[in-house]
Amino acid sequence: MMIELLCDHPEAIRTLAQWYESEWQPYYGREGRGDARSDLQSRCNRDELPIGMVAIEGRQVYGTIALDLDVSTGLTPSVVGLLVHPDHRRRGIASSLLDAAENMARRLGCSQLFVSTTILGPHLRRKGWSAQGTIDFLNGGHGSVYVRELD
Repeated sequence: MMIELLCDHPEAIRTLAQWYESEWQPYYGREGRGDARSDLQSRCNRDELPIGMVAIEGRQVYGTIALDLDVSTGLTPSVVGLLVHPDHRRRGIASSLLDAAENMARRLGCSQLFVSTTILGPHLRRKGWSAQGTIDFLNGGHGSVYVRELD
């Protein structure tokens, strides 16, 4: 499995959009205001934000991640849209995607990287991220903001 730029695998967008719609139904579903396909297509950049990456092997898509402005926090660059298909979780794919996002942020000259989340806190702390505060998400949920100082 490789982590590659989403712009090099536009055929993955259809699959990833379906996953987004299923995973984040209140936002990307029929009644939501989000457009998964449009969000993913906007991340098809190489050297500027937003920039998406995909975990892929051959035609098999495992997950995705992007760097962009987090609309909930206003922080940039932020990890957004991190998603691994449920059938492939607990195999280190999210860690690989996070590592790739950190490397991309460094390549773009960033000194910090942010993420807001409700579930990744313990994993992020193990990977060297620090809690920055709490956040009320646009969907009414509550979460935490983490920062990673990049070397």
